[in-house]
Amino acid sequence: MQRYVEFIVRRRRAVVIAVLSVTVLLGTQLRYVRIELRERNLLPQTHPHVQLHNRIMEIFGGDITLVIGVLPRHGDIFNPSVLRKIGRIAHAVEQQPDVIRDSVLSIASERVKLIRGSAEGMDVHPVLAEIPADDSAMKKLKETVLGEQLYRGTLVGADGSAAAIVAEFTDKVPYKQMVAQVERVVAPERDADTDIILGGSPVVGAAGDDYTATMAILFPIAVVVIALIHYEAFRTLQAMFLPLATALISVAWALGIMGALREPMDTWSALTPVVILAVAAGHAVQILKRYYEEFALVGDSAQAVVRSVTAVGPTMITAGLIAAAGFGSLATFGVTSVRVLGLLLTFGILSALLVEMTFTPACRAMLPTPGGTEAAREKEGRLLKAALEWIAGLVVRQPGAVLVGTLVVVAVFFAGALLLHVDNSFRNWFPESSPLRRADVQFNKHLAGTSTLSILVEGRKDGDIEEPAVLEAISDLEAFLVRRPEMGAVVSIADYVKRMHSAANADAPSFYAVPPTKDLIAQYLFLYSMSGPDDFISIVDAGYRQTVVRAYAKADHVEVARTLFDDLDAYADKRFAGLGVTVHIAGGSLGAETAMNESIVHEKILNMIQVTIIIFVLSAAVFRSLVAGLIVLTPLAVAVVVNLGMMGFSRTPLSLSTAAITSMAVSIGADFAIYLLFRLHEELTRTDSVETALHTSLLTSGKAIFFVSSAVSLGYMVLPFAGFSAWTQLGVLTALMAAVSALATLTIIPALIMTFRPRLFAVRAPAWRPEEIQLKRVSAR
Repeated sequence: MQRYVEFIVRRRRAVVIAVLSVTVLLGTQLRYVRIELRERNLLPQTHPHVQLHNRIMEIFGGDITLVIGVLPRHGDIFNPSVLRKIGRIAHAVEQQPDVIRDSVLSIASERVKLIRGSAEGMDVHPVLAEIPADDSAMKKLKETVLGEQLYRGTLVGADGSAAAIVAEFTDKVPYKQMVAQVERVVAPERDADTDIILGGSPVVGAAGDDYTATMAILFPIAVVVIALIHYEAFRTLQAMFLPLATALISVAWALGIMGALREPMDTWSALTPVVILAVAAGHAVQILKRYYEEFALVGDSAQAVVRSVTAVGPTMITAGLIAAAGFGSLATFGVTSVRVLGLLLTFGILSALLVEMTFTPACRAMLPTPGGTEAAREKEGRLLKAALEWIAGLVVRQPGAVLVGTLVVVAVFFAGALLLHVDNSFRNWFPESSPLRRADVQFNKHLAGTSTLSILVEGRKDGDIEEPAVLEAISDLEAFLVRRPEMGAVVSIADYVKRMHSAANADAPSFYAVPPTKDLIAQYLFLYSMSGPDDFISIVDAGYRQTVVRAYAKADHVEVARTLFDDLDAYADKRFAGLGVTVHIAGGSLGAETAMNESIVHEKILNMIQVTIIIFVLSAAVFRSLVAGLIVLTPLAVAVVVNLGMMGFSRTPLSLSTAAITSMAVSIGADFAIYLLFRLHEELTRTDSVETALHTSLLTSGKAIFFVSSAVSLGYMVLPFAGFSAWTQLGVLTALMAAVSALATLTIIPALIMTFRPRLFAVRAPAWRPEEIQLKRVSAR
């Protein structure tokens, strides 16, 4: 390490130029970094519910569906002005370049038809073939539409207070562009009498993109916050800016790699710059704190650089590799967004490590030698020194009390962890005051609901769905669903067939049932197909082998969904037994969100095991001691329990955003333990007392840990200012965990060493001392 650092210091100008050249090269790739949130990237693709959801979308469409709600402020939709609005909006949406034209549905669409009896037997015509010219005709239209089960709750509110226009988009453009296209259509139609709202996955994605874009504001704020903390740490400008320069270069490298890979930045990978900024700056602080210590001893800047990096370098490499491995463990998550976040953080931490081991010492060697005033200011900080002195005295004199107090804290927060619940509702990521949440309330109030459940009924051969027994079972399944209080509406091919049978028999209510023969059903379907555009493509395939039952719910709570799925499975097993078809439950948004919940719990446990093993193995290997590995894990385990307990007490759910906190925060917190143990290991070669070594380590490395944890915690605390609930939870909890990890490191580790006196941390003869380093080949130029 000494020879390596001597080389860096000798070639400092070349090293700085090389690092800056790489930065410029990767900077050219920043133009390819873009913001794009995709729902598929947030779902665990290996989960059966998600695979069913994807399969239904591939067969019947609806993967990227946007819903437009038209809500009159007075009266209902059944007046000429509102009906003309609906028609104009539907027609204009059909003309948008990225809309699948045949997918647009509204009461003004040709594909949305009424089935009525006639002299010929059955008449099929569009719902809104023309706008009624008088009140009598309008009243008749209202009675007809509101009496039609096929569209009540889905395309028109049960009381006529709202209408919906549904459009499906191709996947060729970002969500934000889709929403912008529709917004251009509906904006001119909004007026004092009519409110128009948007919902669906493109709206959620576009809102996520908007919040992600606020990182352009939050990141500079984080830079300023961390800069102020560094100034407080060093009280010198050059020592404040050097860690920031190191961190900003590391961020540029990570984003450049992201651009080179053409990987879009979504709501989670957008966190990468703040995380890397905090971690990279923290490592640089450790180097500079040691630099000022060594400079005070030798008075030569170049020699102080070599001595400090020789001493801290192995620690930094160890801590950096542990952090990178911890972040890399996120790549095992079954959710694409979290995997990408893990990989980008790994690239970023490794980039930071490389920059810190080259640019930071080279640049420090090029800067002017600290003057007496600067060196004196760096040593200031009486309050922090007094606090660390108090901690050192406490753990040395009363280590048993510290450990007992720790056990009490762990017990209290463990009780809170038992209250933890899982909830992955996408809409809950956004604040209640956001337009998306307000629109969601309106959709649930006036229409069938924004949560969907899709049930796939699959036959063995073409025509199986036309069997009367199968359609009757589907009809019974619908009735079973409609009785559930959380369901708003259910639609299937059975509804259309029953309506046709009634119409063919003079609209007699007694004939609103599944026809008795397959041939009669096939005749009805053939007659219906002659009425114009096919509107069955979203519920049944062309060969009548597969069909989907679409249900809409006003709630998406996991407990409700899980109970519903269990009840549906039991009912379907009985009702469809012996019919030669297979029923697949749990497609739609309810199934997808339930899959996320189940996967998050499983993968959270798996990831915690992975991170624990990584930290233990690497720590034990570096210190050549299993005991050291356990000591490093102890404060981290306490921080995890406190974190989970705080989530339980505050009713903060375990979700996609909070599931990644443990890996991120523990990977950062492990640095604190590694730095303290390395310093203690070193001090034990200089003194004949463990107590003195601990005291010195806490006053030196402990000071750096305080400022690093402060920078990490306050850097993360900029996230709540975005107003994005998912980031608020992640920012607050990660900041809490970093702070608890630092405090636990400064108290529990010394208490454990004082209590159990492991041989690894016994007083011993030194293998080498930093003061023995002699610079024979390094000039002070």
